[in-house]
Amino acid sequence: MKTDKYLRLLGKYPGLADAAVTAADGKEDTLAQVTASVTAPVLFCYVKSVLENAAKSGIKRLYFLARDGYIMKAAADAITEASGYDIETCYLYVSRYALRNALYCKCGTTEDFEKAGFFGHCAVQSAENTLKRAGIDKDERKEVYKRIGFDGDESRIMSDGEFDRFCDMLRSDSTLFDAIRERSAPKYEALIAYLRQNGFFENKRLAVVDSGWLGSVQKTLTQLTDGMIQDGSIIGYYFGLYRKQDDNYRSFLFDISDAHRYVPTFCNNLFECFCSAPHGMTVGYEEKDGTVVPVLNRENKTVSDMADKQTDIVRRFSYAACKEGSQLSVESARKLCTKLLKALMYKPDYDEAKTLGAFPFCDDATETELTCLADECKNSIGNILFFNRLLRKRKGMSIYPDKGMYWLYGSIVLSGCRPKAVYRVSVRAWEKLRLLREKRRLCR
Repeated sequence: MKTDKYLRLLGKYPGLADAAVTAADGKEDTLAQVTASVTAPVLFCYVKSVLENAAKSGIKRLYFLARDGYIMKAAADAITEASGYDIETCYLYVSRYALRNALYCKCGTTEDFEKAGFFGHCAVQSAENTLKRAGIDKDERKEVYKRIGFDGDESRIMSDGEFDRFCDMLRSDSTLFDAIRERSAPKYEALIAYLRQNGFFENKRLAVVDSGWLGSVQKTLTQLTDGMIQDGSIIGYYFGLYRKQDDNYRSFLFDISDAHRYVPTFCNNLFECFCSAPHGMTVGYEEKDGTVVPVLNRENKTVSDMADKQTDIVRRFSYAACKEGSQLSVESARKLCTKLLKALMYKPDYDEAKTLGAFPFCDDATETELTCLADECKNSIGNILFFNRLLRKRKGMSIYPDKGMYWLYGSIVLSGCRPKAVYRVSVRAWEKLRLLREKRRLCR
């Protein structure tokens, strides 16, 4: 792997290269080296900027959102211990799944359900998964299908058009939404009790911290706690945003106005793997011995082991960097992160692609199906070439390879594509055009 290159980049900033060597602690495996020389410096820069901005804004408590916030809180605690920030850090067990299912009790119409994300497009776009996201079990799904006249394969992944037509069928089923609303009420009460127990409604200015990318958890929390927060607003800190940032949604590296400059060589899915946690997804809340506790899915052993290793290295890097007296302006920190991430995410070598590509990943709120982040897919990797992609999209066909779609630059390396530059440029150009269109739509 390219450790020497990463250390050269870090060496331009006092203390960071030494902190990376200290954090690696003699471990030479690829995951340890990547974490010490890329993941840890990037998360250190981000979290330190959050702490600095929160201190200036008078924010006294930061809630790091599960699960991406697990490793960020470890970095924040190390920085606070070494540098003395007067900010309390908390870890909040939440997920899109748990929050949306608590929010449904506030939805009076199908339009409200749509705003709450019920009909949102997703990675696993099947009839089964759409209803499972609302906690509808197999027998109940059969009744729903009978009422709306759906006789297709519930597990088949639909195109966007097919999915929209299926959602139109669901909208006619008032019985379904009445049932969802009714079972949502106790979930809402349990969530509010959990937030209250963790000081969410105390007389302190607070903010949430997450990786990104749309701020949907912050938005849902705001809807759920309407009128309960002291100043009526929740501030959110994000590494990157695919929306316009403002006073309440604050971004470190990019927002939609300049995402086209950063994101074409970036992979938010890989970034989320950097921010793995050694516990399963939050699926709800329950009371035990007078205390409200989160209900978690069983953790994936591979993810848990990798997360423990990354967290330990990031903690040691953050503490060492502060003790080395590292001082970076926000602009310098952003510049360093951009260079490190591009070197790893856009142009990984084989060992990096193999190790990081092995992360189990699912880009869906239910985590229905975990697959490798990147994989060898020689028979279908050609789908991502620009003109093939354009033609397939016009025909309504998949524009991704059959596997390894979540980190395309890693899959390019693992598939042995030649020349790699042509495949990389195709993905990069596609992403840039997509983001420019999104910028025009949101920044008019």
